[in-house]
Amino acid sequence: MRSLFTAATGMKAQQVRIDNISNNLANVNTTGFKKGTAEFEDLYYQKVRTGGGETAAGAQRNDTVEIGHGTRTAQVARDFGQGALVESSTATDMAIMGDGFFVVESPEGEELYTRNGNFGVDAEGNLITAGGEKLAGGITIPEGGSFNVAEDGIITSILDGEESQIGQIELARFSNPAGLEGLGAGLYRATDSSGDASRGTPGVEGYGGVRGYALEGSNVDVAEELIAMIMAQRSYELTSKAISTADEMLQMTNQLK
Repeated sequence: MRSLFTAATGMKAQQVRIDNISNNLANVNTTGFKKGTAEFEDLYYQKVRTGGGETAAGAQRNDTVEIGHGTRTAQVARDFGQGALVESSTATDMAIMGDGFFVVESPEGEELYTRNGNFGVDAEGNLITAGGEKLAGGITIPEGGSFNVAEDGIITSILDGEESQIGQIELARFSNPAGLEGLGAGLYRATDSSGDASRGTPGVEGYGGVRGYALEGSNVDVAEELIAMIMAQRSYELTSKAISTADEMLQMTNQLK
């Protein structure tokens, strides 16, 4: 009976792996998306026999028998590796080149973080995400003027032929970005696991630079995901075969007279 439950844990694990791969492939064209990788760990072991002692020749003997009980999903780790930069013709589009997150504020005032620099401008001139979160820093784009974003995050406006600085973008970093809580729409929330955000100037002290007229694409490698999907499918088939074999063996046992 043990083999049935052990193989079932393997099938469940591969299903989680396929679910994660499906999410990665579904977001292959999502701006700022960071792929996930399912990681697994073995379950506890049952000691069938505890060995030890010495052989007749006086040598140390180790004939312990331990049988494992399968696997389970340890975590789905998010990979924050750099995605490819895609050129844009929109001035409000920005991409981070390197480490860091844009800091935005939700309508409720909560501080959130994103790599999706597909910003727009609301009626008051604030830079906002597609979901309405404002870019932190109180940056207001003057009506009727153009503006540029420098690599160090300084935003300058050109109005009536005069250039002036209207704001400075700050980026946030975390000691453990993999611990951030994903909220969807490219947004993340800080957790105890991620640690508190440290803010800094783009391009300084390890913070990534900001590039205007560009967006960061997804970091999903389609070929890599397809290979992983085939491996998961084969593993699922093998573990299901183990269940079938164990079932046949039990049937043979029941038929003994």
